[in-house]
Amino acid sequence: MRARREHLGAALILVLWLVAALSLVVLASARGLRQQTQNVGFDLSRLRAESVLDAAIQITAQRMSADKKLGAHYRTEQMGLGPNQIRIEITPSDGLVDVNVATDALLQALLQQVGGLQQGEAAILVSRIRDYIDPDDIPSGVGGAEAAQYRAAGWPSLPRNSGLEDLSELNSVMGMTAVLYETIAPYLGINGQQGLDIGSAPPSLIDALAGQDGLGARVHSSPPEMRAGELLSGPAAPYFIAGSSVEGRTVRVRVAMQTEDGRWWKRQAWLDLNARPDTLTPWTTLSLEPTRRAQAPEQELKR
Repeated sequence: MRARREHLGAALILVLWLVAALSLVVLASARGLRQQTQNVGFDLSRLRAESVLDAAIQITAQRMSADKKLGAHYRTEQMGLGPNQIRIEITPSDGLVDVNVATDALLQALLQQVGGLQQGEAAILVSRIRDYIDPDDIPSGVGGAEAAQYRAAGWPSLPRNSGLEDLSELNSVMGMTAVLYETIAPYLGINGQQGLDIGSAPPSLIDALAGQDGLGARVHSSPPEMRAGELLSGPAAPYFIAGSSVEGRTVRVRVAMQTEDGRWWKRQAWLDLNARPDTLTPWTTLSLEPTRRAQAPEQELKR
């Protein structure tokens, strides 16, 4: 009798263990299904947003091709596409920092005021950016680095020794971090200018370089003839120019929208507004970034 009770007890324990194991399997399966459902919902939201954002970019490009003034200065606007409200930001390239030719003072200010580096750290990185681009193999400035220093440090790349065509190559500069690059990237462009055109620079960049919150918005809300006075007489004067010398213009278009599920999405395109005989449109799309999650526009425009 006792042996029978022990046998039944062992069987009951085994059953309980099996029930617990099956419960864990069911729970894991439910979590997996929930995660898959969330992933599908995320992808559908992104695809819906992407089609609308692409349409907004194309319509904006058409408008700028028809009216050159629309792409001549920094501007933001709203566009309604069906039930969707699109936030559009247009930034001419000459309002951004071209690391190929920008002054050392402007580069250092960008790394300090926007990137958050200390003065000494920024000075070293400016020297290394210069060495990465210049054609010689002699380290320059404070903490400069050429091929020999890259090899000694075990850095995975070597200096390019020529101007950057793709700004993401800055990630290959010794000492550059992914976080720092992502922080300064919204303020980089290729335009062949040492300084920033006042009318084209994003307000957040003006604020950072001048050290005055709200100055950029005041500059852009001022009549064009008064904008130079706001900046060219202050401490940020060395970074700005009153008018652009660029002939023909490339612009960055950033668009953002909120989908029904509450998510914000953004997409960015670089456009050359000059007509070319080898293209089917009056403009050329130079690059188009993938659709990505975004913060609300108020936060996005602060970077």
